[in-house]
Amino acid sequence: MKIKECIMLAIDSSTSKSGIAIFKNGAYQESSLLDCTNFKNMEDRFKEMSLKLIHILDKYKPYIIYIEETVVNRNVAVQRFLTRLQGVIYGYCVLNDCEFNTIRPTSWRKLAGINQKGKKRDDLKKLAINAVYQRLGIIVGDDEAEAILIGIAALELYKQRTPV
Repeated sequence: MKIKECIMLAIDSSTSKSGIAIFKNGAYQESSLLDCTNFKNMEDRFKEMSLKLIHILDKYKPYIIYIEETVVNRNVAVQRFLTRLQGVIYGYCVLNDCEFNTIRPTSWRKLAGINQKGKKRDDLKKLAINAVYQRLGIIVGDDEAEAILIGIAALELYKQRTPV
């Protein structure tokens, strides 16, 4: 009997560029960037980002998804975009018996070992890029780095829940 692979997808969502990281059986496999910067209209960008995410979900058929929780900010349009995008992903999970999880930025950074005290957003992005390079020896942009670290943080959560 062949044992099915456990595929986890980690997502750092954004209104223009979303980072995606794929893990198989707890090991990092690959990452990619969904770039929708060529769409100026927010509705067109949302549709394109949704379609790209659905394509990734259909391609990899994950069993577990972790996505960065949306943080309330001053820009209502961005908040609406990211919340709706989570809804697209959640709908996929409901239809495909896939575990859906959100994780706050402060939580995944802590679990990934990033010292965030007193750091600004741009500094945190640089730290994420460096953390991925230190752990995996690969150079990626900030969106992919954050997606990878969300996945690493999710794996840490599973380790903490599993008795030894």
